[in-house]
Amino acid sequence: MFIAMVDEEPPMEDLWRQKFYSTGLDVSSRAGFLLGAYYTGLSLQPNLLSRGTRDQAIVSGVAASVGYAWGVSAHSFLRSTADRLPMASRSLGGRVVSGVIVDAAAAAVGAAIMKALPPREHESSRRALARLGGVGLAAAGLAGVGADSLEPTRGRPGFHAAGAAAAVAATATGYVMTKPGKATRGALGPGDTEAHENVVREVSTPKALLSGVGVTALLFVVAKGESSLSSAVAKGAAKTLGGTPDDRRTIGRLVAATALVGVGWAAVSGASRILTKAGVGVEAAHENPPDIPEVTGGPGSAVAWVDQTRESRRWLTMTLRPSEIEQVMGEPAIQPIRVYAPLRAATTPEERANLLLAEIDRTKALERPVFALFSPTGSGYVNYVATETFEFLTRGNCASACIQYSVLPSALSLTKVDLATHQTRILVNGIVSRLMAMPVEKRPRFLLFGESLGSQVSEEMFRGTGVSGPEGIGLEAALWIGTPASTVYRRELWGERSASEPPQVGPGSFYLPRDVSEWATLADEERARVRYLLLQNGADPVPKFDPPLVWKRPDWLGPDDLRPPGAPRRTRWLPVVSFVTTFIDLQNALVPTPGVFQEGGHDYRLEIPEAMRAVWSLSASDEQMDRVQEALRRRELEWEVRRRWEKAQSTPSPERPAAEEKVLADVSSWTGHDVTREEPASDRRHRLNHPTVRIPERCPMFNDNGSFLLALFEFFLFFAWFMCLFWVLGDIFRSKDLGGGGKTFWIIFVIIIPWLGILVYVIARGKGMQERQLEQAKEMQAAQAEYIKSVAGSGPSAADQIASAKTLYDQGAITQAEFDAIKAKALA
Repeated sequence: MFIAMVDEEPPMEDLWRQKFYSTGLDVSSRAGFLLGAYYTGLSLQPNLLSRGTRDQAIVSGVAASVGYAWGVSAHSFLRSTADRLPMASRSLGGRVVSGVIVDAAAAAVGAAIMKALPPREHESSRRALARLGGVGLAAAGLAGVGADSLEPTRGRPGFHAAGAAAAVAATATGYVMTKPGKATRGALGPGDTEAHENVVREVSTPKALLSGVGVTALLFVVAKGESSLSSAVAKGAAKTLGGTPDDRRTIGRLVAATALVGVGWAAVSGASRILTKAGVGVEAAHENPPDIPEVTGGPGSAVAWVDQTRESRRWLTMTLRPSEIEQVMGEPAIQPIRVYAPLRAATTPEERANLLLAEIDRTKALERPVFALFSPTGSGYVNYVATETFEFLTRGNCASACIQYSVLPSALSLTKVDLATHQTRILVNGIVSRLMAMPVEKRPRFLLFGESLGSQVSEEMFRGTGVSGPEGIGLEAALWIGTPASTVYRRELWGERSASEPPQVGPGSFYLPRDVSEWATLADEERARVRYLLLQNGADPVPKFDPPLVWKRPDWLGPDDLRPPGAPRRTRWLPVVSFVTTFIDLQNALVPTPGVFQEGGHDYRLEIPEAMRAVWSLSASDEQMDRVQEALRRRELEWEVRRRWEKAQSTPSPERPAAEEKVLADVSSWTGHDVTREEPASDRRHRLNHPTVRIPERCPMFNDNGSFLLALFEFFLFFAWFMCLFWVLGDIFRSKDLGGGGKTFWIIFVIIIPWLGILVYVIARGKGMQERQLEQAKEMQAAQAEYIKSVAGSGPSAADQIASAKTLYDQGAITQAEFDAIKAKALA
């Protein structure tokens, strides 16, 4: 009955093919649209950390775009295959049936592959990619079946309503599959009443629904544009390479995808340039160099202060003084040493390493009883909680060194890991050679600290060496926090252990807990064995974010009852979508409030002091540790206030009062009470008086958590809006059914109210946009043909041609036969 109904369409191939492509989306674009809607519903499931409304809109938008891109790309191949079936060229009904057959077969084959290759721990990428191929084939096939089922209603009443209903049903199906109300994010573990993260974000339901409508509408506009672009490219390719536009449709899809990649690359490059300027910028609070020779930049320093970057200036100027250490520890102290080689102080890793070694020699850093190498994050940031704890617990009788390899956030510094590891290895070789040249009794204890990307950089030095690597260079102890998932050395140490089982101490004196809670509850005798600790929060996305998330289910998202602490419960791994949501979690992983140490995400300030005391064997009583914890919080708050206040002071006079009030308001929210301003007569700069209390509000302070994602998304929205605006304005000017007033109204509407105006225009007048574009193209073609005809018709007259030929004949230049032929042609 279905076939009989669709066979009533006009049998002439030209008519049904023209109808098939001239009304709304083509079948592959509709398959992508349905798959994008399904992915939008799936994107609502929780992950490691909470997401706000804006974050959810970004996740849903990216998920919908990925679903759409895969749907149109994969289904265009299936559609090309279906077009080669005999029935596809007979009628529209035959084309629909051929599409259903191929799409259903693809879905069945994909499901069979998924069943034959179930996911398992430590599986190879080849096996995971083979299963992903099955998942993608099944998804494209099912989306294609849904798109094919809408074809009989094309051009008839209710067609658009049926398409909208199908999109809503696809979104609802995806949402139901996330098991709403049952799944929990990783930061809110089983039995927890409070999430282990700095800031708990909530999604506003009305805003989320509005964002969902906006994302769907934007997706529809993009789908229309992509369909038109790919169609135009397919027609051009058919004229150039031969064949039909149907055969060249995949080429059009690839061109559209290439354009999208180009836009994304341009956005990343732009963000890198902006963040590089910020990374080398000078802050007013850290403008002046240190006044002590034990610190790089001070008197006698081999590194000019002007070459220091933002993060290196912060670290060096925040060096503790002996009086501060004595006040906290209640014991005599000396001036600690801090040396730093910034990125722009030298052009090569070798030169930077030699420059830092020169600073180590100048300050006699290796003559202190304890020497620590701090491996920074991508931006060059060194965890000052760790450094200050080190200086407090050694009573200042220590030296700290750091070498920089990038000024960009870690997310943009991933390509520099190999170079940074090479640079660190050169530095360590220089340090070890100096230690070996010293008498054994005079050698300092050699320690190592790494955080985030700095952990990966310093760990990869020992890649392939196992437990003997650190011990072989005389490294007595190391503390690595938040090690990225792509670190090969950590995977070598982990081996074939299951993520579902609590790890034991080992191999050797290494310990790799899955969550901070496992380190906190480790037996004292076992803890005493640990000399190399790789600490991580269970809900920290940095140790879990890895490119294979795109095509491979990670071990931490295995069977729900076997997941490690910090992994989300009842959340399913989804190709690409899980990668995107974990990447969004990176943005939210480190948003601490100054002066408040909390466990969660990528924040380890709460655990660092005690972990450092235990692993590095630094002596301090419990009372001293309490005072250290208090001092760390107070100094963090004071320095952040100072930075913001000095920045406010450097603003132009008209804006300065507002900037000052903003700082006062921020500090008041951090401290939980109104903060006033004092201006001592002996100091022309304003200073703030504030206590250290629990601070309930959020204050993003660190700059190394991949927050550039929002800028990239905003750039994408602007680019998409600009392209849509260009498309709509062109249609307004070419519309003959609109008068001057109507055109003026629409122009004002789409410009003053950007997205709403464009969406309303597409809904109200979208049906005829392609027809008007084709009509304009035909008019231009006709005008060009008329011009060519007029130019061709302006040549010599028939009489002139005959007279010229007679002259040539009289001169003997042509024969009688040739003259007769020219005369006949001229008269014709």
